[in-house]
Parts: sequence; structure tokens; C-alpha cells
Amino acid sequence: MRASARRVLLLAATPDAIQEMARQAVLLDAKGDRAADTLYAPDALVVANARVRLGTPRFAGVGLGGRATVAAAAVTLEGRFAWVLVDYRWLNSERNQAEAGRATFVCEQKPKGWRIVHVHSSQLLQ
Repeated sequence: MRASARRVLLLAATPDAIQEMARQAVLLDAKGDRAADTLYAPDALVVANARVRLGTPRFAGVGLGGRATVAAAAVTLEGRFAWVLVDYRWLNSERNQAEAGRATFVCEQKPKGWRIVHVHSSQLLQ
């Protein structure tokens, strides 16, 4: 995603734009792409499998390398807050690893646009 597209994404206040922001957070994080950092508020709290995550990989079940896909996402938008429920999959074919997870995002409209202020993710029980 180009920087100009990311800037528009962060300023838009539609369910589709908020969903895309959450989707990009998962995809960029799985790649280890530092551009994911721009989607978060500086004081954002990220919790994965009951542990605070301070950097990549931020999401439960996601390791270094591999790729992620978003299987489903649902957005609730109320004023300057949005909640996003995301089901994702992470796959590392080199290590023959696959994991499924679910994340709940809380996003807030800040002066410089929408930012993720909290994410909690867990691996799905199999």
C-alpha cells in the first residue's frame, strides 16, 4: 500500500476504510513491514494470547516469515470509535506451519486520522 493511499485510509470514516486498516495491520505485521506501525496510536495496547506485544509479530499465532490472509472482518462504527472483529490465517510453508486467529480491534478517530488504539488476538482452539 502506497503512503498516499495509507494517508487517505487513516482519514476516512467509513466501515470499509476501517476494515481495510485492520486488514492492513494484520498483513503488514505478518511481513514484518514497519509501515504497520503507522496504523497504531503511540499509546496503543496490543495483547496476543494474554501477553502484551510491543513489536512484530503482534498477532497471536503469527511468527516471523510467512504470510497472512484475512478470512473475515466485521466493523461497528459509532462516532469517533470503531470496533473490528477479524478472523485471520497465518501460513509459513517453509516451516510447514499454519495458524488461525481472531483479533478484536478498537480504533479511534484522532486529530491526524483513524488509529488503532487496542488489539487483542487469540489463536483459535482446534
